[in-house]
Amino acid sequence: MEKLKNSQKNNNVASKDVLAGVILILFTFCATIIWIAYAQKQAQTDLEQQQVRLQEESEQFHKQINEAHSLYLVEANRVNTGPQNPLDPNYLVSQLYEIDNSTDEYKRNSLTFYSLYGLLKNGTNALSAIKDLIINQHNFDLNIKMLYSPRTLRQEIMTLLVSMNTQPAADLLSQLLPATQDAKEMRNLCEALLSISDGYRPYCIQAARTMYERLTKESNVNKSEINSLRSILIQLLQDREFAINLMEQRNWLESYGNIDENLFAISYKTLQDDIIPYCYEAALYQVEHRKYPKSIDRTILDIAKEYITHPQSPEILLMGMTNATSPLIRSYECIMGLSLDKNFYRDLWGYWGFYSLIDREDTESGAVDPEIIQKANERLLFLDNITTQFADNKQITQLIEIVRSSLKHTANTDPNKGEWNADQPTIDFIKNTAMQMIDENSAINHHMLE
Repeated sequence: MEKLKNSQKNNNVASKDVLAGVILILFTFCATIIWIAYAQKQAQTDLEQQQVRLQEESEQFHKQINEAHSLYLVEANRVNTGPQNPLDPNYLVSQLYEIDNSTDEYKRNSLTFYSLYGLLKNGTNALSAIKDLIINQHNFDLNIKMLYSPRTLRQEIMTLLVSMNTQPAADLLSQLLPATQDAKEMRNLCEALLSISDGYRPYCIQAARTMYERLTKESNVNKSEINSLRSILIQLLQDREFAINLMEQRNWLESYGNIDENLFAISYKTLQDDIIPYCYEAALYQVEHRKYPKSIDRTILDIAKEYITHPQSPEILLMGMTNATSPLIRSYECIMGLSLDKNFYRDLWGYWGFYSLIDREDTESGAVDPEIIQKANERLLFLDNITTQFADNKQITQLIEIVRSSLKHTANTDPNKGEWNADQPTIDFIKNTAMQMIDENSAINHHMLE
């Protein structure tokens, strides 16, 4: 009898443990569903707020134009009472020479707007007069609070020349390159010049490099300025030499096994598969030096997927899948991220999606594109090569087969192939895998907090 009571007691305890486990799973699942619903609602709210903000900005922009035109008319009426030609470029520039920071603020602002508006109306006929201002570096502050934040005459001259959008104006504008004050000005100026002619690219590169070298030597350098200039040189100006120098100098290297992911993210399109050896070096560095959580940064893995035919790319991906504190999460993102189909991400990726610093180029599900077909076949070959290495892991094997199905659909050359859609067993499997990864991620975070 005593044994029977103990047995019943043990069964009751086991039942309670099972019930507690079921409740925990249900709670986690419900929390995940609630979080997804909240995220969708928040995205809709953000979109609505953005539309309202764009409308407000549009209204403010038109208000600024009207205010600027009013300032011009006020000054034009005053000047028209004198003997001078009120729109003569040389006269307008002479008015600007008489202004400095000691001039009354209202007079400085109204006279400057009148002169600049008049120079704009003259178009390229005003360039000769404007050139004197640039050569003599005449400058002063402007503070039109009702229009925008404080600016300078030089910045207004830049805007004026950009708006002309002509070769002669661009020639004059290029003379302002060495005088740019920050990365934002440099980007605006380079974009304006390149929009007119690619012939200005070498001058832009030279000016941006000079600014970069100057800033990196300053003791109190603003890191965001450095990052902005890197982006200008590598992404906008496509300066391969600059990008390679940064990689060769290991500018991506940081302490404790970390790397500068952003540098790789902005460089991969300019360097293309030439970046893979540096990604391989970075991956080895992280495997050897990163303590916890042990992993290879996602950007390195994403770039390896983009150039998967490079001999070192499969090695990078396998390192990422096998040298990680969270092997399921890393294997999931390495394998699932190989699909090229938008429907694949719509149907499955949402259960456990990952951000990426590099731009994805997913194709429409039923599209037939020779380049995408070739890319799909290259990724299928990679999956064929790694399948045997994970033969003992049924979960990884099933992930591989799901992605293989998507890639085979993309590689199909039949124009009537229709869309790829996940079946219910696949969706259920991915849901269950996502729940496992949530648990795995929670355990890792808990360990890091201890």
